[in-house]
This record gives sequence, structure tokens and C-alpha cells, in this order.
Amino acid sequence: MDSAPTALEYNGQRLDQASYSALRAKDPGAAIVWHFLDLPKDQDFLDQSVLFAGAAIASDSIPWKLLETDAWPLPQGAFAHPRSAGTFARFLARWVRERKHLSLSDAIRKSTLIPAQILEASVPQMEKKGRMQEGMDADVVVFDAGTIQDRATYTEPAQPSVGMKYVLVNAVPIVSDGELVRDALPGKPVRGSVTISAQ
Repeated sequence: MDSAPTALEYNGQRLDQASYSALRAKDPGAAIVWHFLDLPKDQDFLDQSVLFAGAAIASDSIPWKLLETDAWPLPQGAFAHPRSAGTFARFLARWVRERKHLSLSDAIRKSTLIPAQILEASVPQMEKKGRMQEGMDADVVVFDAGTIQDRATYTEPAQPSVGMKYVLVNAVPIVSDGELVRDALPGKPVRGSVTISAQ
């Protein structure tokens, strides 16, 4: 793991010692990207994490910078780590289609059912997620396994992935025939219960 300034990136630009020092002085709370792994050198380490039995695929991401409100679609200039837009498409494209390290069904399980199972003990709503069964929440993604691909980059992180045909949230299309349905906002918050114990 590299902790030198050259492992850091700000608004799509790698830093060096001079630009790092200048950024610290000007904006010490700036959102930066830390290149935790040096790919392709660290690919085996990344594979070990991604392919670990029972591991979930998820994105911890970072908030979108330059947003003053909950804007949707994202405005020009919004910035985050590219995983905010591309995590799942990248996983399906690279580890399933290109490198053939996982079957499609195993990859979907790691991206849907396993995350739901990890959370359901503390967030009961997750018991209705990640499953294609009667009575479950109708959150469904229909994609083309032959073309799905992330496009988000460090300089253009908000680029949507390709190959998504339909995305339904609560049975309402938010992507239809590959196009974003801009006025559809069917999502609902998923929250765990809070228990306050008297002492």
C-alpha cells in the first residue's frame, strides 16, 4: 500500500509533493481518491478479496462532491470515486465475462443475496431484497451480459454503465430500454431499527 502523495488523486489529477502540500494548505478537507492498490501489480490481492467465498460485492463509495442538494440526474461537475457509478457493471464485465473467474449466477448472488443476508439481522427490510420470489420487493435489473461495462473514470466519474436494459425499483422502471426515466423516484429508505436501553 502506497502512502506517498503520488498515490493520491484530486479531481482526476495525480498529486505530487508540491501539489499535495498546496492542496493541504488551501483545502485541507478536500475529497481525494487514494489508489490503495497498484494495478495490475496487485491484481492477485484484489482477486483474493473479490472472489472470497461468501464475500459481498458492494461500494462504500464517497459522497458526490459539488452537490448542494439531492440533485438527480447528477449535474455537470459532480465528482466522486468512479465506483459510485460503475462497481457492479465492472464486476460483471471483468470477473465474469472477460476473466471467467465466476459464473454469472454466482456473481449475481455476491451482488444481491449475500449483501441482503449480511444486513437482514439488523435491518429487517433486507429480508425482502436480493431474492426473485413472490412477496419480495420488486427491485429488478435486466442487463445484457455480453455488453455490460462500466464507463466511469477518475476524470468523468458520473458516466453511466452500458448494457443496462431495464432497472425497476418497487416495480417502477427507472431505466427503460436503456434510457434513464428522469422523473421516476420510486425508491424508499431502508433503515435499521434503533433500540435505546435504559441504564
